[in-house]
Amino acid sequence: MTTSITPATVKSAREHGYISNLRGSHSAALIGAIKVSGADAVSFLNSQLTNDVKALQPGGGNMSARVTRTGTLVNYFSVHRLPGEPVTFLLLLDGLAEQGLASLLSDLGKFAVVEDVVLEDVSEQYDWLAIQGPNAAQACEAVFGPVADGAWRDVSEFGVRDLERGPPVGSFVIVRSLSGDPGYIIAVPHEAETMDEIQERFSSSELGQSFVRLDTFTDGDQVIDALRIEAGVVRVGIDADEGKLVLPETGMEQHVVSYSKGCYLGQEVIARIRTYGSVPFVLRGLVFQNSSDVLAKLPGMNAELVLENGTKIGRIASRTFSPVFDAPIAFAYLDRAHRTPGTKLKIRANDESLLDAEVRLLPFYRAADTASRVAFLHDRAIRLFAAGDDTKAQELLEEALRLDPSFADGYEALGVLLGRTGKFTEAIDIFKRLEEVAPNEPMVHTNLSLFYMKLGDKVAAEDEKAKGIIKQFGRFAGAKKAEQVAAEETAKKRADAERKRAMFEEVLEIDADDPMALFGLGNALSTLGDWEGAERVLSKSCAVQTDNSAAYLARGKALEMLGREADAVNVYRAGMAVASKKGDLMPLREMERRVLLLGS
Repeated sequence: MTTSITPATVKSAREHGYISNLRGSHSAALIGAIKVSGADAVSFLNSQLTNDVKALQPGGGNMSARVTRTGTLVNYFSVHRLPGEPVTFLLLLDGLAEQGLASLLSDLGKFAVVEDVVLEDVSEQYDWLAIQGPNAAQACEAVFGPVADGAWRDVSEFGVRDLERGPPVGSFVIVRSLSGDPGYIIAVPHEAETMDEIQERFSSSELGQSFVRLDTFTDGDQVIDALRIEAGVVRVGIDADEGKLVLPETGMEQHVVSYSKGCYLGQEVIARIRTYGSVPFVLRGLVFQNSSDVLAKLPGMNAELVLENGTKIGRIASRTFSPVFDAPIAFAYLDRAHRTPGTKLKIRANDESLLDAEVRLLPFYRAADTASRVAFLHDRAIRLFAAGDDTKAQELLEEALRLDPSFADGYEALGVLLGRTGKFTEAIDIFKRLEEVAPNEPMVHTNLSLFYMKLGDKVAAEDEKAKGIIKQFGRFAGAKKAEQVAAEETAKKRADAERKRAMFEEVLEIDADDPMALFGLGNALSTLGDWEGAERVLSKSCAVQTDNSAAYLARGKALEMLGREADAVNVYRAGMAVASKKGDLMPLREMERRVLLLGS
């Protein structure tokens, strides 16, 4: 057996994939399973977990979490509704499964008092085979053939014992990524000879030959650990102590929370944290400048991170060498002042030397086609929202953000969608997250101000409005304070708008239909916040100069500010027709986006 893991091994596993028995003798138990059955299984799990269980169809699954009444994380896992009847679910924990599974069983059991629910640890009833990597689906199909009705769903059952193709009856293939790439976990009733045969057959197949077989390494779990850190996968018991961190601190909400399912244990606390203030520390990634001894010099697990000047900024968690970055990487819980992506840090090492690191959003690694997938989901979601399918649009946007937690357009679209459907608290939550992704974007605060006003919180609304003004002009601050610059720039803009208003009004006294003066006056009134006057003037501007697409865009925005969204859509649509004919691509794209987001 090979006795050591090298960066080349991890790189090969990333590029080609790996196969491993997750409860094999070569490593610690890296998977655990709880079966949940009974007449009340659906309603019980839906009330106790953070994601939507009721919506799961046979064969379906999602990621979810268990939190306490105070919003602290107990554990997270994937939830799978098994095919067939009666209704049965499987909760799959990865990582330090032995430690987390017993406490999760105990915690859920305390609440299953009057419900008809059976909770059972079935970890030892199956062998668990992980097949992970970019070619995992093709490799599995080549070895096992079609599953169930021919579709590889979230969970499919092997109904026929046929060792020439598939595992024995009672086995399941479960869609579950452990490394950021496509992945499957095969659950086979505990028959050691069968599992050995499956692994051999897989490894001897044409595609399977390129996979790294981790059972041939005495420390194969180190490869799984390195890949999961690259993929930003947190492990309870290592990166997050059970019952010690509120869920928002871990940054996992977009992976495990449904905002449309209704109440669950701990929901109110989490919502209040996200709506009315951020947590002091949030999980981020650190990428270090590469050198041979960085990992050895890093502070120990959960040790404090200290800057060159002695400032304590948080604590460090899992770390590894990343073949993707060709550099050491680590998880770290960072304070508000030091967690903005792109921040450069000089961190004191164990020997008091300084280590250069850059803050990154997690995950470090995303599958190669993530960007195109995210763009597709975003576009499809907005169009579904425009067509009136709010639920599906929200699902697609949440999926896009799970794939790319730094996708700013996705947060904006989801926040607008939630706001348009009256879910103002949830919309605030999303724009708070957008603020972390795009900390210098003034429009974040404009939207937050609007939603706080909808909730009747005028103090918070005015506070967010002020923040937006400061950020809008703070980028020019230099040595001056942002507040001072904001006040000066606002005064300058108003003075300029007043000057233009007087000038264009004089022109219109001579020629009431002058198209340039009408458009200029409308823009000046918009700057001054006179939205009724702006809309009235811009309406005439569009009538006088019917091919000015910019005038339609400006009028539509004025109508939105007046709360006349249906009228704004009509104006945007007329403007889109004009812009399409003239080839004015920028106003065309902006008006199309506004129409889609307004959902009319």
